[in-house]
Amino acid sequence: MSGLIRFRYNTMAHETPGGEWKWRVILEKNGQYEEVLVKDLKINVPSFSQEDEMPVVGRKYHIACYGVFRVEGGRGIVDPQNEVSIVAFPLIE
Repeated sequence: MSGLIRFRYNTMAHETPGGEWKWRVILEKNGQYEEVLVKDLKINVPSFSQEDEMPVVGRKYHIACYGVFRVEGGRGIVDPQNEVSIVAFPLIE
């Protein structure tokens, strides 16, 4: 999922299986929020702090970024939205 990605420490991590799910990742799509818990994060894009009024829980402070989010083995990974692959071709003379 791409777009604005917010994340904050999960203060209730001790209540998760093994106490391992330390980060809340909040994704927004069409005005709806989806929260994903992850064990750790790898953020490969610039990030910034942000204050948000969240439904139900009120004001929260997040680190935020723009990118593409995926989960691999419990790790949340954020990559740039438009990665460009460069392929070198030999010159034909």
